[in-house]
Amino acid sequence: MVYNRRGFMWVPIILELSIVIGIVFYGLTHLDSRANEGGLVQPVEVETFLPFIDEEALAAEAIIAEEDSQNEKGGPYAVAPLFHVSIYRAKDGDSLWSIANESGSRFYTLLSVNRLKKANDISIGQKLKIPNQNGVLHTINKDETLEDIALKYDVGIRKIIRVNRILDPNEIEQGMDLFVPGARITPSFSKKLLTDSGIPPQFGWPCRRSRISSNMGYRKDPFTGKRAYHHGIDYAPGYGTSVYASMDGIVTHAGWMGGYGKLIVIRHRNSSSTRYGHLSSILVTKGKRVRQGQRIGKVGSTGRSTGAHLHFEIRQNGKALNPRKFVR
Repeated sequence: MVYNRRGFMWVPIILELSIVIGIVFYGLTHLDSRANEGGLVQPVEVETFLPFIDEEALAAEAIIAEEDSQNEKGGPYAVAPLFHVSIYRAKDGDSLWSIANESGSRFYTLLSVNRLKKANDISIGQKLKIPNQNGVLHTINKDETLEDIALKYDVGIRKIIRVNRILDPNEIEQGMDLFVPGARITPSFSKKLLTDSGIPPQFGWPCRRSRISSNMGYRKDPFTGKRAYHHGIDYAPGYGTSVYASMDGIVTHAGWMGGYGKLIVIRHRNSSSTRYGHLSSILVTKGKRVRQGQRIGKVGSTGRSTGAHLHFEIRQNGKALNPRKFVR
């Protein structure tokens, strides 16, 4: 066989290229095998694992981590300041509600801490305790533990220990008073506080919250110009606004009554009653049982009235009481 000299010259070039390609290929496969043996970390897409993450477990771990960080700084006691009270002397016109608003305290906190027998009869100069935080004052019952108290008011037990400077939780005794910060106030507990403090059952708003056009007490009669006593409060929410029963009870009057114009009277528990005067329309009948918040009429200007408003009264054994002290 005869080789062309020019064609023969390509043979070594092709051999050299084959050797280079073979070396490169061997090197790449060698490195990959070493990587798979653990020499290199292979990247993994994070999304592959997301559906299997237990979010509740992560949240729990976050809470535990937060508590641990707090414990390093003294624990959750940092958010529970030590309990102390300041003394306030009542002035003319004060009520427990106004004192609570001015001091930034909750009404039920003041009721609990002061343990008043007649909370609606605050006298001028009377001393009242104003706590530095909201909560309730609890008297320990027989065989009651700190755990029982914490569960009753839905409060962390360590907060109770801190606020009351309890050195040994095992030494609490029956009859001791403990302040429970941030205590949960249940309807039954608030009712008991009101009863123990001599406050009649809670009355609700007889109409939507609105300005008071006339308070209870002596004033100039708008018709005669003479000084006369006003036995209730006048609300001015606007003509035709709905009027609601302030408390559960039985309708004892639903019709026209002299200067009241169209009037509804509801009898409640404990010999108390409410009156709703100057109505434009009456939506209940005498003898009907109504529940608190039920619509019973509409605001008007009937009877002895100079403009649309609701005349609202609360009476106990026939005696007119100031609604501002009872409506919540």
